[in-house]
Amino acid sequence: MKDLGKIILHIPAREGSKRVPRKNMRDMNGNPMIAYSIESAIDSKVTSEMYVNTDSQEIIDFVNNTYQELNIYKRDKKLTCDATQSDAFNYDIIKKLNPNTLIMINPVCPLIEADDIKSALEFYKNSDCDTLITSTSTQMQTFCEEKAINIKENEELAPSQKNKRVYTLNWAITIWDAEKFIKRMKKNGYAALGDNRIFFDIDDLKAVKVSEEKDFLFIQKLLKMESL
Repeated sequence: MKDLGKIILHIPAREGSKRVPRKNMRDMNGNPMIAYSIESAIDSKVTSEMYVNTDSQEIIDFVNNTYQELNIYKRDKKLTCDATQSDAFNYDIIKKLNPNTLIMINPVCPLIEADDIKSALEFYKNSDCDTLITSTSTQMQTFCEEKAINIKENEELAPSQKNKRVYTLNWAITIWDAEKFIKRMKKNGYAALGDNRIFFDIDDLKAVKVSEEKDFLFIQKLLKMESL
């Protein structure tokens, strides 16, 4: 069991979004989409040091007026363009706030719950990994660019439970050893995948990620069904 030290949780939410405009603040069943991730983070009680990492004044005003439990981490504009990778803004917050453990909660996966965050952190704590990334997985026959990933095309199909497991990363919850993240960034210029990583499966529905308009509409329908 590792010592997690100073834990900082942050929710990255930049202002710009081209495929789904204003998606973090867009109404989703009566609340801004980002509110779901914020409330899950607060309810998880995994740390008292929680931040919304943003450049958006609209998001800043919403957080300040609604949630006393959260702080604002004002992101530099140079880290808000479409080309900015998560390596860069995670590296930035680690350097400035000096955590031992950094948790990133992705607001574009609004269906995750507090128990998912607690379970992920407990799993990370009891592992020897330096990086935990949430995922969904399958042992069904999987192809990429028409090439088989976890089966042999020139053999009879085996029962799916005998196939190798294939993981799809959703990044709904990601946890890093901050010191090792810094070392990888300085050495390689990238760090998000870690050196000793572990994938943590969450429910397929909770893993739904808002990348396009159709994803937003799908989650909206799920939330409406839950409220009936």
